[in-house]
Amino acid sequence: MFGVIHREKLVPRKISDEREREFEELFLFLEYYSTNYYHIDRNDDIHPSNVLVEIVEKYGKSKALQGLKQSINDTIEETKNFKLNDIKKLDFELTSKGIVSLSTLRQRYWSKYRKIMKRGGVRNEPEYYLVNGLLCDLSSNITEEERKLLSKLAGTFEVNA
Repeated sequence: MFGVIHREKLVPRKISDEREREFEELFLFLEYYSTNYYHIDRNDDIHPSNVLVEIVEKYGKSKALQGLKQSINDTIEETKNFKLNDIKKLDFELTSKGIVSLSTLRQRYWSKYRKIMKRGGVRNEPEYYLVNGLLCDLSSNITEEERKLLSKLAGTFEVNA
């Protein structure tokens, strides 16, 4: 496991146990997906797992977690047109290896979207990229009213960031 094997390299800034577990979970998902669906050789320098290790070493795990969440959001967006059988197949592959399923991540993604809408504000960069991804996706199932609100929320975040 990433956090256990490389722990001595990852301590520039301590993160909470909860965020550590989240990092590990998302890291394993991205590693599996990148290797098996993007077909990037695990030993290649451009493999997201290797890039992430470099980011952790340079900037710390807290910053790397932000980028990891953005990568997961991008992956979820990319899989929006997966057929049900493809999702079930991927979910089975992941869960049989003890990795969080795509369906679980999608559920979290949409629950974060609902929280942003209910709160009426974007709090951080991962939320901003989630909102921005929805705005850029003209085929998403959000209403025109939601799209206008999301645009306003993204604009407010950009001004205040």
